[in-house]
Amino acid sequence: MPRNILIGLEESAGTDRATALAIEIAQAQHARLIGLTIIDEPDITAGTAMGIGGSSYKQDRDKALIEDAHRRAREFEELFLERCRKAAIAARVLEITGRPAETILEEMQHHDLVFLGRDANFRFDTQDADARTWDVVLHRASRPVIVVPENPVTKTGVVALAYDGSMAATRALRAFVASGLARDRSLHVVTVNESGEKAWEIATEAVKDLEELGFKSELHNVVSVLPLADALLLTATQLGADLIVMGAFAHSRLRHLFRGSVTQQLVERTTVPLFLSH
Repeated sequence: MPRNILIGLEESAGTDRATALAIEIAQAQHARLIGLTIIDEPDITAGTAMGIGGSSYKQDRDKALIEDAHRRAREFEELFLERCRKAAIAARVLEITGRPAETILEEMQHHDLVFLGRDANFRFDTQDADARTWDVVLHRASRPVIVVPENPVTKTGVVALAYDGSMAATRALRAFVASGLARDRSLHVVTVNESGEKAWEIATEAVKDLEELGFKSELHNVVSVLPLADALLLTATQLGADLIVMGAFAHSRLRHLFRGSVTQQLVERTTVPLFLSH
C-alpha cells in the first residue's frame, strides 16, 4: 500500500478532482500526501531576441513573472494543506524550481503513487498547454500514475483492468494490487482482440494471476471493430467502471511515441481516473 502519495498542484479542475481522490485514498490507507508545486524558472528566463535596451526590460519582466509564480504556488499549497487538515490527513508541500517534467520524474522516485490532473499545466507562466510534460512523464514514469479527468465521477467500486498479456500489462495489474486500491472493489479483466478465443485465453491469464493474489475477477473477452481505445472506453462505460487500469504502451499497437498512441487517446478521452503503470 502507498505510504507517500505525490500530487502535482496547480489550478486546473482535474487537479482539484485528483486532490479529492487522493485524500479519499489516503484516509482509507493511512497514507501521507505530498503536494508538489513547480516554478518553471528555466522557461521563464529562457533567452529571447531583444532590441537595444531590451535586456534590462527582460530582467524586470522575468523577475516579476518568477515572483508571481511563487505567489501562485503558495496559494495552491495553502489550499491543498487546508483541505488535508479538514480531512485529518498528514500532508506537506514541496516547492521546487526547475523544468516540470524532470522535476516530477525526480520526485516520483521518492513516492509510491502519483496523482496528476489530466488538464494540469505546470508551465502556466509560459505556455497555455503542457503537452511536453505529459509526453515525458508518461513515457518515463517509475511509479504508477493516476490521471484524473476534470469531470465529476460517480463512485461505483467497479474497476476495468485492460489486459493484453504483455509484461507491461502484468506489471500494471500487480502494481494496482500492491497499491491497495483493489480491495473491496469489483474487478473486471477486459481483453480486446480480433479473435474472441484468443481474447478469452489472454484474459484468463490475468484472472488466474488475480486469484493467486487473493482477488476474484470477472473476465470479458471483447471482439470489436472499433479502435482499441474506443473498445476499452466503451466496455468500461458499459461496466460502470470508476477506474481503468492499464499498462502504459503495453499493447503491440502501442509500440511508438506517445503522440497518437492508444495511451494518449485514453488519457485525453477517459471520463474516469486512469491508473497507468509501465
